[in-house]
Amino acid sequence: MAQEAAGKLMRTGRSSIVPLLTPATAWFGLFFALPIAAMLVVSFWVVANYQLVPTFTLTNYTKLAQPLYLSIIVRTFAIATIVTILAALVGYPVAYYLARRLKRLRVFVLTLIVLPLWTSYLVRSFAWMLVLGTSGAFNWFLQGIGVTDQPVRWFLYTEFAVIIALVHIYLPFFILPVFAVLDKLDDRLLEASSDLGASPWTSFWTVTLPLSRPGISTGCLLVFIPAAGSYVSPELLGGPSVLMIGSVIAQQFGLVFEYAFGSALALTLMTGILIVALGLLRIGKVQGLK
Repeated sequence: MAQEAAGKLMRTGRSSIVPLLTPATAWFGLFFALPIAAMLVVSFWVVANYQLVPTFTLTNYTKLAQPLYLSIIVRTFAIATIVTILAALVGYPVAYYLARRLKRLRVFVLTLIVLPLWTSYLVRSFAWMLVLGTSGAFNWFLQGIGVTDQPVRWFLYTEFAVIIALVHIYLPFFILPVFAVLDKLDDRLLEASSDLGASPWTSFWTVTLPLSRPGISTGCLLVFIPAAGSYVSPELLGGPSVLMIGSVIAQQFGLVFEYAFGSALALTLMTGILIVALGLLRIGKVQGLK
């Protein structure tokens, strides 16, 4: 009797959930799965006389093995990785201080961290052009203290400029999830570690850091994904010498009308991001929550 009641309850629960999931499923299929499926099909076609020709070929994918495109792909993931590491090195101490040390001004500081997100991405990229330019704040400061007697030109239109700008733009996306995890950390665990004779530094490495890994993996994911697909900042701050895959994809669709090759590039980028995302999620789930 009890088993029948439990089975009936489960069937009722499933039937009540289905209407709620249907709109989300339709939205996911229409605006995510369907475009990706179309892009996958087009990536095996060719373009002739600015027209897509539906014929199966692997030319677009073999073209990715050329040194030019291979170097762009490697540079893209290398820059995204560096940006993620720097965001973690800068963002984790900030998130830790906000969650475990700062109490009175926490809301104010969090507002300051989120405030740049209210500004347009394009405006922030242009602002970094003004800061890193030959007449910008960096050069003005260096000349003011006597380090250089003339403007340094390698600040702008280099990988350095792109990395600095991307770290600044995406840093809040790392701080916020790590702060959320650290803020909910049970203080009794640290007290138990202290009672067992662990120093504050040992408690951090053995208790705080492992338990904050879900937030770290989420933050890294939120930084790496947009950094790898970034288009505006590399175009403005990197120039033609720092091509990233986002810029090449935009060129294929907007300038040379190579929709097939652009689709292959986009899918390659998505595949690389998916592999990194699965790895980060596994670290956060398996190591951080075991």
